[in-house]
Amino acid sequence: MNLLGILRKFGDRVGIIELGPESPRLDAPVKIQTRAVTLSELATKIQIAGVGKLAELPAELSVSFEDIYRAAGIHPTSTGWTVERLYEFLNSDAIRAMDRPTAQQEALRVLAAEKVDAADLIKDAVARDQALDAYQDFMARKREPRIRALEDQRKRLEQEIAAEEESWREWQRRKRAREHEMAHAVGYLIDGPVITTDEE
Repeated sequence: MNLLGILRKFGDRVGIIELGPESPRLDAPVKIQTRAVTLSELATKIQIAGVGKLAELPAELSVSFEDIYRAAGIHPTSTGWTVERLYEFLNSDAIRAMDRPTAQQEALRVLAAEKVDAADLIKDAVARDQALDAYQDFMARKREPRIRALEDQRKRLEQEIAAEEESWREWQRRKRAREHEMAHAVGYLIDGPVITTDEE
């Protein structure tokens, strides 16, 4: 008996804790029917055209993932379970407190109790991944010309900035030369500097 069990029995004996009927053990093995599934069985066909139309929208980066899934023809399974619901379940406080094997057993137990086929959740995850990848591909093709145009514009601006800076430096050189000429000339008329001269 582990320490927790000893403390419970002691607490029950001295009247601090009242023991109720034991709840089903979480570490009891979960009976799950398994079967071999091939990658081709997990692959799903998504509606690529719908994803492409969505990517053509002007604000394509603000389109929600849910909108992408809908455009791809992905809908929750008949059980209501999706890979996102599974993620939320696994991210709950109760499950996060468990070690991985215990959390895995609890997830399998809940899915078995709700008659959820794990293959359906994997198919759902694969379909959602395909939809996001397809959307990214459409956006990349759409954005490439825009990025190239911006790169060209950046190069032109860099050249304009460099030319503008060189013109400014040339004007400053001419100004300094003129100030030195004037300072030299008035130096014959007055003792002391009256002309401001910049130094390089």
